[in-house]
Amino acid sequence: MPPSPPSYPIRAVAKITGLSLDTLRAWERRYKAVVPDRSHRGRQYGTAHIERLLLLGRLVEKGHAIGGIASLNDVDLQRLLSDQPHRDEQRIPPDAPAIISPILAAIEKFDMTAASEEINRLATTLAPRDVIYQVMVPLMNEVGVRWHDGRLAIAQQHLASQMLRDLLGSMIRLFRPSRSRVRMVFATPAGESHEFGIQAASALASMAGIEPVYLGTNLPAAEITQAAQRTAAQVIVLGITLPSESTAAEVGAVAAAMPETTELWLGGGGASIDVSASGRSAVRLDDLPAFELQCRRLERLVA
Repeated sequence: MPPSPPSYPIRAVAKITGLSLDTLRAWERRYKAVVPDRSHRGRQYGTAHIERLLLLGRLVEKGHAIGGIASLNDVDLQRLLSDQPHRDEQRIPPDAPAIISPILAAIEKFDMTAASEEINRLATTLAPRDVIYQVMVPLMNEVGVRWHDGRLAIAQQHLASQMLRDLLGSMIRLFRPSRSRVRMVFATPAGESHEFGIQAASALASMAGIEPVYLGTNLPAAEITQAAQRTAAQVIVLGITLPSESTAAEVGAVAAAMPETTELWLGGGGASIDVSASGRSAVRLDDLPAFELQCRRLERLVA
């Protein structure tokens, strides 16, 4: 007799999805977003229910009203999510938000002391996750836009990158769990030197109780897979800004040589690289919220 599919009580679902108990009850009662099973133990949610709630949660975070999307089927929800202008929506208009304006002004003056002091001040007043989403990501996007437009020099871009790199390194060390059932290797393949994405993801992983094994940038495939084997990592996360034939070959080599039990997650501009020729598959990460969504899925699998 096959085993019964797993089911979860509402409190476990709240922890997995990040939705409050009140939100879960309201979405069920008012909008029939999901219809969990009922038993003597109360509401029981299956895996399909949780996947749907995670989808709905991400769309609500992106500005959709729950009343307008609750009746859509899962395929339509996935399509709506994939149609979101991930990259464009993160671009900041010329008048940057007030929260990062003092930092940008200091960077323009090459005043790294003032910029660092302002970032450190925000890091002590905001929640750690908000520091990443409200300060670091908008700042890096805006610095990139201003460099591209010629309003910032390469040196100023490098100074900003180093400043955020130092802070993210501190956050990874601060929140690294002492014990974790989940371990992830973070790296960029040979030829790829941009590390902000994998550093930010490493910090978010630490906050979620996942142990990051941060290898850094520009690593040969053999080094990455060897690290995954020696650390028994469940996931290899690769950041790829500019995909090329050589990068695709390196990613394919990682997929072919990594342990059978290890997943491959790809983020950045090269997230769509096809590794099917290796006989393996890869999870595409369009943004940091997508990374956090996959972290929740993985945590359920190892729970």
